[in-house]
Amino acid sequence: MADAEGLQAVSIRRVAAELDARAMSLYDHFASKRELLATMADEVIGEMLSSEPLPDTWREAVAVSARSMNAAYSRHPWAIFLTAERLAPGPNSIMMAKQMAQGISTLQLEPDDVWQVQGIVNDYVIGYSFRTVGTVDPDEMEAAIAPTDVVEFPELAVLPENLRNRPSTDRFELGLQTVLDGLEHRFLDRPG
Repeated sequence: MADAEGLQAVSIRRVAAELDARAMSLYDHFASKRELLATMADEVIGEMLSSEPLPDTWREAVAVSARSMNAAYSRHPWAIFLTAERLAPGPNSIMMAKQMAQGISTLQLEPDDVWQVQGIVNDYVIGYSFRTVGTVDPDEMEAAIAPTDVVEFPELAVLPENLRNRPSTDRFELGLQTVLDGLEHRFLDRPG
């Protein structure tokens, strides 16, 4: 339902109708719509978990997790909006945190730094995913640029192809590798 119509279509009553059940019977499983949404979010996070062992190198292990997060958000664009809801973490959320911690375990970071690295990668993926589901159409953006702006800033004349194809794999990978480069510089290249 959320995949087809978005989060606004999801309600206890509507889910019950789709299941041919009474709305009150769903309250035996979910105390509130918020709990239903938390369960939905945790199901999407379950799709992010790697079923294969993570690669041995921290960069590739973190990249595997980031790519699977991005792919799940691409399949379920509504899920990106639930990240701002501060829903209770479910079992898949805990497993995802463990998987990412395992991926960076070879770095031998302090526990606070492990959480920093995870947060930075999550922030990149969530930001990228949010931008791909909530952007203006490139043609509309070009039409909104005033001719006087083009005279002053000629680079605004035509949006480059990489901005026209925001949700591209190449663009995601460039950003991910840039984030990983920054993490490597910040956490591994520190003076002793």
